[in-house]
Amino acid sequence: MRETLIPILRCPSCGQDGQWDLQVAHRDEREIREASLTCASCGAARAVQDGIVDLLQAPPDFVTREAAGLQRFAERMRADGWDRQRVLELPYVQLGYWYAQATSMLDVLEGRAPGLDLSPGQRILDVGSNTCWASAMFARRGLEVVALDIAAHEMQGLRTADWWFDANDVYFERVLSVMFAPALASLAFDLVWCSEVLHHNHRANLHRTLGELFRLLKPGGKLIIVNEPVRALRSPKLHPGQDVAEFEGHEHAYLRHSYLQAVRAAGFEIELFGPSRLGAFDAGTLGISTRMSAFDGFKVALTHTVRHYRRLRSSYLAWKTYVDGMSLHLVATKPTTAAADR
Repeated sequence: MRETLIPILRCPSCGQDGQWDLQVAHRDEREIREASLTCASCGAARAVQDGIVDLLQAPPDFVTREAAGLQRFAERMRADGWDRQRVLELPYVQLGYWYAQATSMLDVLEGRAPGLDLSPGQRILDVGSNTCWASAMFARRGLEVVALDIAAHEMQGLRTADWWFDANDVYFERVLSVMFAPALASLAFDLVWCSEVLHHNHRANLHRTLGELFRLLKPGGKLIIVNEPVRALRSPKLHPGQDVAEFEGHEHAYLRHSYLQAVRAAGFEIELFGPSRLGAFDAGTLGISTRMSAFDGFKVALTHTVRHYRRLRSSYLAWKTYVDGMSLHLVATKPTTAAADR
């Protein structure tokens, strides 16, 4: 942690923003590694350990179980051959899950997501940062990053940040807190990044989380949601999280409409987009070859047509989401006229 983080920390006990007394126990050349923070308003004391600010106060039981499950999952990863070097290759590893993460990040960084202008110096919150790969990528672009998570474990939590610091000469802040009540100050962020994380909320907390993310953003700020799994005709997800039940991930499944309704109810304006890994949303060149079958040629021609008509793109995106279960991608904007704190 660096002193510049203190003004954007909210006391989880009294809700006061940025009023902390700092007592440093150990500092290295990069940051404060061990310290105590005392709220100047209510006197609540919080710790800084290994550079991570612990503002996770009396979490609900499901949060405690999920954090413990992340530690067990890290042990499973190690047993499957994951190590520090492989984590540092993320998201560019040969797995379908990570292909989706990599392409969605590139859509954002390379300007293919609508209405985004990521500039050095902007402050971004990485919600559910996990292995911290996205935090590291944003930091390399010159953004001021705060990684938020409920776990501090290496490989599946905020201590993984030290690996990125040492290997890539980057820095970002780390805060232990829940996304449905983040201990961060209002109007502190230009951007919020949510990659495949919102479904870890039950329905009431989904609405609460989006309301809190609205609070954290400055007017005109952007909430970026990518790779959010949805309930669909071909993937009804009747028992979400069943495949990873041993890790108690508190997973849920919602229709696209449920997400959009919750985002709008929080006060955001929404623009949906399709990921570039779908041909209809990729700006790359399409070509028809004499070696193609008639069916493949028809698909290329259809893709070309969909690309050029907004209503067709919108309809195709809805079909892919509601029928095929393609994950949700959107940019939500906080109106410039929004009240400071909802």
